[in-house]
Amino acid sequence: MSSLPPFAHTLTTLFDDVIDAEHVLAQLRRSGQPPATISVILREQVLEENDEINPYRTVLSEVVARSSLEAAGKWLKGLASVILPDRAAYLSAGPVGQILSTVRDTMQTMDTDDELEVPEPNEIRQLSQTFQLFGFERHEARYMEQRIVVGSPFIAITTTDTSHLRQLYVMLRKSMPVYIGLARTDQTVFRRAQELLETGPRAIGTVVIADAVSPLDSVASTSELQGTWRDLRGRLIRSRYGEVIGRAEDLLFEPHATDTHTGFKHGNLSDTRFLLRYVVVRTIRSPGLGRKMIALPSERISVDSGELVANVTFEELVAAPRYESGATMSRQEEATIRRHFSSPFYWITESES
Repeated sequence: MSSLPPFAHTLTTLFDDVIDAEHVLAQLRRSGQPPATISVILREQVLEENDEINPYRTVLSEVVARSSLEAAGKWLKGLASVILPDRAAYLSAGPVGQILSTVRDTMQTMDTDDELEVPEPNEIRQLSQTFQLFGFERHEARYMEQRIVVGSPFIAITTTDTSHLRQLYVMLRKSMPVYIGLARTDQTVFRRAQELLETGPRAIGTVVIADAVSPLDSVASTSELQGTWRDLRGRLIRSRYGEVIGRAEDLLFEPHATDTHTGFKHGNLSDTRFLLRYVVVRTIRSPGLGRKMIALPSERISVDSGELVANVTFEELVAAPRYESGATMSRQEEATIRRHFSSPFYWITESES
């Protein structure tokens, strides 16, 4: 039985502007590079010091659109908006972004003494510490940190496929980056990043996650779900009083859910591999409601012999947030939906709530 090599490799690039970075991401996508190996970090905006009401509100879809990365936003894995100690919002994705969200400011000097390093002005040690975890020397890590802080887009590929690295290097070199570097990354770091990509970012360090893409699989876009007993698209959805309120446009599942107490629910649609989180309803035309799509939390849905029943009131349907078919759903958008339907934030554990 063959074992994984002890190291992966991380190839990093920095660019002068977002247009160059977007062009490189498009090339990587066309090349078939797995999105779970690609990292992005991009400084977005500085938060207002007097924002006492909601200092960390950063709607991810707006950030992605402002960054000219809208096309890549539905392809990158682990996309999130994070707040670092300089009170700036950074767009992050991929393995590097996942590890960044867990880093604490605990870096010590790499020299022979054990004294803590004295941070330089505007130094964001979470960035440089993350790069060092991926195998870069301290001076390289600090250089990349400084470039990112002043606005240089960062793109990296972390992979165990060494035969593909040379092709990637040649391709990235032709894109005229302002910096390109390569480091050996310990497999434990790479594996940890991949685990986080499966479950979605969970900040446990000194980085604040302002918003993140929800790791949900839709039946419409997941071949593994299509044509199975979970594929209830087109089924009528009735209210608890038996009235037809619409049809199931799609179903959204959390893959490999970490919630071990759910059991088999929703007419056995949910199990340990796929846990139903939303049924997307296309409502019928009716006075006061109109025709729109709504993502109903699974807590409001029951399934009995293939029949979908929604435990919602007409007033809740009328005022419900609209759902855009095929759109990437962020945690803030989920929070808006779940507040409206008085459903819990399932991604927050009891210890975190």
